[in-house]
Amino acid sequence: MLGAAVLTVAAPTELSATTTIRPPPGTPNPKAMVLTSADLGRARVTLQRYYKDRDFPSVISYEREFEDARTGSTPLLFVSTEAEIGVSVPSTTRFYRELRSLLSTKEGRRLFEAVIQEELGGGESFASIRVGKLRGLGVGRDSLDLPMALDVLGLRADVHLALFRVEQVLGIVIAVGEPGRPVGVPVMTRLAKIMVARMQAQLAPKNTALPAISGSPVAGETLTATPGTWSGNPAGFAYQWQRCGAIGTPCSSIPGASGPTYPVAVADLSSTLRVAVTARSGSASALAVSAPTGIVSGFVDTFSGAQPSAFWSVGTAGTGPTIAQANGRLEVTLPSGTGLGPDGYANAFANMICRLPGDFDMQVDYQLLSGTLPTERTNIGFDATEFTGTGRSGVHGMFVDGRGTFSHFPGSNSFVAGALPAGTLRLTRRTAGGITTTTASRVGGVSWSFTSDPYSPPTSQAASLNVFTNLAPFPTEVRVAYDNFRITSGTISCP
Repeated sequence: MLGAAVLTVAAPTELSATTTIRPPPGTPNPKAMVLTSADLGRARVTLQRYYKDRDFPSVISYEREFEDARTGSTPLLFVSTEAEIGVSVPSTTRFYRELRSLLSTKEGRRLFEAVIQEELGGGESFASIRVGKLRGLGVGRDSLDLPMALDVLGLRADVHLALFRVEQVLGIVIAVGEPGRPVGVPVMTRLAKIMVARMQAQLAPKNTALPAISGSPVAGETLTATPGTWSGNPAGFAYQWQRCGAIGTPCSSIPGASGPTYPVAVADLSSTLRVAVTARSGSASALAVSAPTGIVSGFVDTFSGAQPSAFWSVGTAGTGPTIAQANGRLEVTLPSGTGLGPDGYANAFANMICRLPGDFDMQVDYQLLSGTLPTERTNIGFDATEFTGTGRSGVHGMFVDGRGTFSHFPGSNSFVAGALPAGTLRLTRRTAGGITTTTASRVGGVSWSFTSDPYSPPTSQAASLNVFTNLAPFPTEVRVAYDNFRITSGTISCP
């Protein structure tokens, strides 16, 4: 065979074969890499087998031969296709390059001509074979084509030997054209590309357990991906986080989110997240995708940025109040001498832009940084702002002043004494049996909660943080910090 002849040039020892050998466990299957009858116009298979090649440092090899083949409009009398799994990438690379170097010389090509003549024999119909100059095939990094011409009954028959390498696999295609019908290089390129694609597919890592995501799908939290488990010893992994619909589809890649960790963003609210992991092994790669997370239905804001988060709309009323992110928190200042606005009050506020269409649990920490809260007409507020259409009203909430903590519900107020300079305020909404209630709680110090009477829920709600006064003249500076605003349950809809 011509394939054997090629290898004989490189290492002149006998080709050993047995029909009983199979690929060792975990080894790419060379049978899945070679050409098929369908690739060659339903050509007739005349030989196919696994074999162990002693001339090439291989683990396992496979060859298939055809007669009466065709590719495109080009008829082929004979085609041989082989894939040989080398013991390592360096050894296959070295073998390929030594063979290329040999066939690049006149002496090497004369030797090859002699081997081919001996393989084919003389005969009345066969006169001679001429070996042309080696040329690149342009398939992958390592590929070559060696053209030859046979004189058969006075007619020329084109013969091509294509040799190409993908990682540790050596591929060979030998094609013999009909006498008088030329076989161009594009024919060999087309056949080599088919085999190279199959070689890459077989060499690609195989996923045996999907990637997984750990962490809470809460805005402000960080998710961590593990790549899953793979066969084929991948050299590395690439990550791409994707944002998906609430049911897990459709999905789109998140720009810049290409590491093993991902900080959940406001833009992810009401979505699910998943990670696509690409395992790479040389030129081959494979993709596996994790299951989606639960719906991103919470939010944590530590107010650690340089500017107020895009999650909030901030503003002031009156003269003097300020609000800004500083020292890793949201700081509100009512300076001494704060002037009231035309509506009779002064305040600084942060209103949540996104909305909560259903039940929720919202909490925020507060701390009095300087000054003393007056016992009336000045408070630290935390409201569940209600929306009917686009109209806003803060009718469910709570506030802290110099006396203690108050609820702020329609038609009723509840109070617990004890002025706490720091603590946690909590607002929840629950619907059960068709009845909706809102609960205000103080966490820390003397625990306290007040639940509103059942009410008809609004279209949606949101949080509002504010420091308010209608006390004039304002006696002394009061500075308050909000921090760690969190929505621990609830679905959020953002514009």
